[in-house]
Amino acid sequence: MQGWSLTLGVAAALVMLGILLGRAWTLARARRVEGSQYGEHPHYLLGLNYLILNQPDLALVELSKAVRGETDAVEAYLALGNLFREKGQIERAIDIHKSLLHRPGLSDLGRTQALFSLALDFKSAGLMDRSERTLQDVVNRDPDNLSGWLCLRRVYEEMGRWEEAGETQSRIDKLAGSTDERLLASLWTERGNAAQKNGDSQTALSCYEAALELDPSYAPAHLGVGDSQDNRGDLPRALQHWEMALGDGTAWAMQALERIVRVSSGLDGGTQVESACAKVLDRHPHSWRVQLVLGRLHRKRGDLEAAREALTRALTEKPGSITVQRELWQVLDEQGDDGNAVGDLFAGVIREARLVDPYVCLKCGFKASQPFARCPHCHDWNTVADEQS
Repeated sequence: MQGWSLTLGVAAALVMLGILLGRAWTLARARRVEGSQYGEHPHYLLGLNYLILNQPDLALVELSKAVRGETDAVEAYLALGNLFREKGQIERAIDIHKSLLHRPGLSDLGRTQALFSLALDFKSAGLMDRSERTLQDVVNRDPDNLSGWLCLRRVYEEMGRWEEAGETQSRIDKLAGSTDERLLASLWTERGNAAQKNGDSQTALSCYEAALELDPSYAPAHLGVGDSQDNRGDLPRALQHWEMALGDGTAWAMQALERIVRVSSGLDGGTQVESACAKVLDRHPHSWRVQLVLGRLHRKRGDLEAAREALTRALTEKPGSITVQRELWQVLDEQGDDGNAVGDLFAGVIREARLVDPYVCLKCGFKASQPFARCPHCHDWNTVADEQS
């Protein structure tokens, strides 16, 4: 899936560059008629060609020549500044885009484009306050600028200003003509998490409930409501919401299952835990994590044979998990199994041991030991999955 995302991204970039190339070619023809230097110094077109061929260094050389040979080439300046930003030379990008804003006679469209590029420069430099102010200028000038609103939402996300991020996403949905309920639910949930962290449990609960009104199946919001009810001492309602989170992807289902195990495994002999495991396995039959939970439950009950079977199934699905190997090793030892079985398992530990069993972002491949709603690397939403799946 990651490969498909990369392929689609490259294809989209090529289409956009093709459009720019076509526009530049048309502009060059028009300016030749007017006696412009584009016909004699087609460095802008060459620079775009090198960008298409993924040769940014050569593109940088040609675009630099373009702005020296044609001081009115606004598009060339924009492209050059953006290329400096992509190469990490943020100060040079900022200088170029600022110089455009001081140019007399710059069109409204050119000013908006320069402001947007400058906002991206500030964002790349980590200057979120300045990026926000500049993007506000962009959308004030052009209220229908979807790219400006999208970037502004991402800036608010980086700043942890979830309320403004949600309001901005609502504006984006109006412009797009459709509502992204899951993304809005994600933003409400993050707002609830922030309130919970600040000790405002009532606001947190209200935010989680608002998220569930938008997307009744959103697991992180169910986890949040369950945690809030658990903190209030309302265990039945907490369990109700945690069980509702079991139906989502394995990443969040396991978070819910861990909570259910924590509060109920000692109450009814583990019956509720078994029921929860069955629900997850019904949707995700190859979940090694659920088999690990069952193995621990059977071992706690003293049913070592059932524990061994569950842990063996877990190890079959996830042979590289040192956690499963360690649990199975302990069960074999308690059963008094012969040394060959323990020795074979030890050899497997040496070959396959890992320190963590990560969750992975399906878009960029980022891995973490805990699931995430928003990828810390590519910043996309709701792309987490168990690495195995």
